[in-house]
Amino acid sequence: MNIAMVMSQDRLEQEHAMINRIVVGLVHDGNQIIRIVPTSPTDELSPYEKAVSLTKRISTPIPVSWILRNTRRDEIVQQLEKIDLDGIVAFGSSALQVAQDVGIYLGVPILKEVITMREANRVRKKSPVDCWLAATPSMARVISNRVGEDRVTLAPIAAATSSIPTTNIGNKNRCVSVLEASAEPRATKQILESLKQFEDVHIFLELTGKKQQSVWKVINQLDMHSSVTCLRDMASLRSLIIESDLILMPSPSMPVRTIFLETMLASIPIIATTIEGFDMLIDDETALIVKEAWDAPIQRILGDGPLAKRIGQEGRRLIEEKYASSAQIAAFEAAFRLV
Repeated sequence: MNIAMVMSQDRLEQEHAMINRIVVGLVHDGNQIIRIVPTSPTDELSPYEKAVSLTKRISTPIPVSWILRNTRRDEIVQQLEKIDLDGIVAFGSSALQVAQDVGIYLGVPILKEVITMREANRVRKKSPVDCWLAATPSMARVISNRVGEDRVTLAPIAAATSSIPTTNIGNKNRCVSVLEASAEPRATKQILESLKQFEDVHIFLELTGKKQQSVWKVINQLDMHSSVTCLRDMASLRSLIIESDLILMPSPSMPVRTIFLETMLASIPIIATTIEGFDMLIDDETALIVKEAWDAPIQRILGDGPLAKRIGQEGRRLIEEKYASSAQIAAFEAAFRLV
């Protein structure tokens, strides 16, 4: 098959490893992949671009103003029209505009990755998208109810299942990482207040967006500068995160991210708020789900080594069984055969 893959800048930055695994897997199975990526400010390829440099690559502005959409479409079509495309798939909202413009013009199927329940609830029957690739079973069910079973495929978002060591719980100096901490400042305040009582814990907070100043104020109020490190994007520091003793996820609207799947593969226990569509987080099995306050779940994990170990091991087992790269690649190939 000949497949074009359009990628937005944010998806490339956060999930280039996953996307590259899909590309390599599809090429290994005999498919031809054309990668449509945002224009780089320099001619130098980024390290993650070099990993798939042998595939055909088309650079184009993503996003672009509406007045330039036709020009961009014509330039891409000119490079694709001699290729008998079987379909075009979009990773990211800004990439979908490119996929639709080009796919409709060439008359080829359009596919779109879905990684949040919010997006699943917004799919429309009249959309030009032919098939949505749902990251989890519950997202697939929601999309199916909206547009029909024939327009959705379960393509489980996947982390690499090799070379991720099991983390040893119970080290003297412990590390706790909080993903998307600035998305819910009130929950993060609860988390910091709960963790302050542990003198041997260092905290890494992922802070992005407009609300991060609220979290900085909380850190100042609690006088926790010496025990807190703030990071802009934990996805770029995966080797650090998979050495954590505990992962906390306070945002109820975060997308499915491979960074937390990789922490589960490292047998790190997770405490999360209720996040719709996150089927891999099963309360008291693969994670602890916070229903009211954060203090009790944090106390349970950090104060009970056997519980932390059991949660971590169950999480690792689930990801290995249901969210492996091979399953994601197979689902992509099946989707293109059906559209």
